[in-house]
Amino acid sequence: MLLDALRDFEWLNEPLDVNFEEAGMRVLTHNKTDFWQSVHHRFGKDNGHFFYARREGDFTFGVTWRFENSGQFDQCGIMLRIDEKNWFKASVMSDNEAQPRLASCVTNCGYSDLAPIEIPAGITEVSYKIKRFKGDYILYYSLDGINFKQLRMLHLLNDQPEVKVGAYICSPQREAFEGVLTQIEFI
Repeated sequence: MLLDALRDFEWLNEPLDVNFEEAGMRVLTHNKTDFWQSVHHRFGKDNGHFFYARREGDFTFGVTWRFENSGQFDQCGIMLRIDEKNWFKASVMSDNEAQPRLASCVTNCGYSDLAPIEIPAGITEVSYKIKRFKGDYILYYSLDGINFKQLRMLHLLNDQPEVKVGAYICSPQREAFEGVLTQIEFI
């Protein structure tokens, strides 16, 4: 990962520890961090770690995360954000460590949904892409870094000309989930 490519990025909720190494940017989470807004669960959290750049117009953006030893609901993936009440994310996340899921979450006007799909156990690296085209978004994922599949098409009700897009990581149930961001780029 070229450090020069990161010069336009900034943090929302900087993590516990960030180290740059040959493999990428190693990130360690704070305790009980998440991005979620819910009436059903009667809580909202906006303290996950989000490494983003501001962007206008149409674009395609991609990230790749490598991770091991993920616990319940640990997440590292891709995110696009307008503000606390309007955003979407996608990541591997599981309520059962034996059966991981790739989940996407869209939050419109403060209400989060969740759309999970099952993926094979033992996955330790996932690539994601977001494509923005005329105000709509398409999320893609790849388990091999080559073949991308569409995960979701969506629209944000309060979309703005300028958005924040980047990589996120959080650990809602614990402290010190670690992920390595091996790729982050506008394509």
